[in-house]
Amino acid sequence: MACGAAHQSGDAVPISGDSISVLTVARNDSPALSGNSAPTQIAARQAAIPARDTILAALASADSSAVLLPDLPTADEVPGTAVRSAFERSEPVKAQPFPLVLNKTVQRYVKAYLDHSAGLSDTFYRSAPYLPEMKRLLGQYGVPSDFVYLAFAESGFSKWGAGPWQLTKSTARRFGLLVNSYVDERRDPFKSTRVAAEFLATLHDQVEDWRLAVVGWNTGEASIQHFIERKGMDYERMASSLPRRTRALLNRFMAVAFIAHHAEEYGIEEARYSESLTYDRLPVPGGTTVAKAAALAHTTPELIRLLNPALLRDRVPPGVAKYELLVPRYREFISRF
Repeated sequence: MACGAAHQSGDAVPISGDSISVLTVARNDSPALSGNSAPTQIAARQAAIPARDTILAALASADSSAVLLPDLPTADEVPGTAVRSAFERSEPVKAQPFPLVLNKTVQRYVKAYLDHSAGLSDTFYRSAPYLPEMKRLLGQYGVPSDFVYLAFAESGFSKWGAGPWQLTKSTARRFGLLVNSYVDERRDPFKSTRVAAEFLATLHDQVEDWRLAVVGWNTGEASIQHFIERKGMDYERMASSLPRRTRALLNRFMAVAFIAHHAEEYGIEEARYSESLTYDRLPVPGGTTVAKAAALAHTTPELIRLLNPALLRDRVPPGVAKYELLVPRYREFISRF
């Protein structure tokens, strides 16, 4: 079982012995794919995702005359929250791009995704409200922004189950997330991204190679040390001895990132980053019901649940002094705790 991932995804494409570094793809370049690897333009399907549409419609319909509230306290300012990580910075840290490569194996993954483009379009569509903040969080820890597509490769950007990053319970708890019968913060796109960023930064600090960090993410920190002892800290030498699931994850990750950088050329509708969520953070006492929080925020319990997918019950965890909820920003609160 991987230390970072909660499940082992099956292969979408058979894995061959192809070297992982054949061509480094620059962010703004568009190398042509020859022969069968050059997919035709595929009309992207406008996916109807009720949860996302409900959120955006509710925020858009908010009363424009309502008082614009100042930002409420962040998690760092709420007593009892996790200590600030040594990797976290107030401003994004400039990071070298992830070394995306396009070899025959990755090309096959690209083709497989494009042959079923509706599913990938749905994933981009689901992620659109969250991507700007997720990329900002990655940047605060010095993690390349392309790592957001690792969540796509892990889960298809699902907020349910173990969440976008498919973190194990032990990893989530190690980095300060709550996972209990009331809440599973692995399902929160922002909180889980903070943990993913800190975990990836921790791995990179140990192995000094983002590809090896993904290996550690998928196989566990103990396993990556075993691979290093056998092959040294050289990804090229290590690649052929990696588990099939790890090579598959790397190839899916690079394929999705490559498509994201060339979405228009492939006929894939890009995520509309301008549709990111606007919200306030509302600390409420432990045990507060969703209905009570909704009344305070002049919104509905359904929208509170949609903005807070970590909630498993009709109330926040009772065993904490304060619990922070996301609520629509353009709302006038009756009162605050």
